[in-house]
Amino acid sequence: MNFKDRIILKLQEMNRYLRDLEELLPEDKKIYLMNLMQRRACEKTIELAIEAVIDIVAMIVSYEKLGVPESEDDLINFLAKKTILTQRVRNTIPKMKGFRNILVHKYGEIDNGLVYMFLSEKLDDFYEFEKEIKRYLQRN
Repeated sequence: MNFKDRIILKLQEMNRYLRDLEELLPEDKKIYLMNLMQRRACEKTIELAIEAVIDIVAMIVSYEKLGVPESEDDLINFLAKKTILTQRVRNTIPKMKGFRNILVHKYGEIDNGLVYMFLSEKLDDFYEFEKEIKRYLQRN
């Protein structure tokens, strides 16, 4: 399987998680806050979507031979130097990664209200990322 096909498959995976999340996430914040199983399902699903974003970034860094990363932060910095993504999208990836780290490592107590806000207001960042990745693929 070639590079472009692998990226497209990973974008499709990300989109599956986002569709799942849209089905799982209630429109009412109170319902979200009261339902532990629903919260955990949403948390895991967004975690997987963010992992797909990081995987795509890592694949591009490897394909473009931008360097050997010592951390996920290096992946983002390598892309920034190459200007493969716009500044706006490059700035959202570390925020996604930080959010994922909070969910995974449970730094302190998770603020479920803030999680709900992220889930209900920040999914457009994933779609913007997808658009830019598709533009990158068309150029290469």
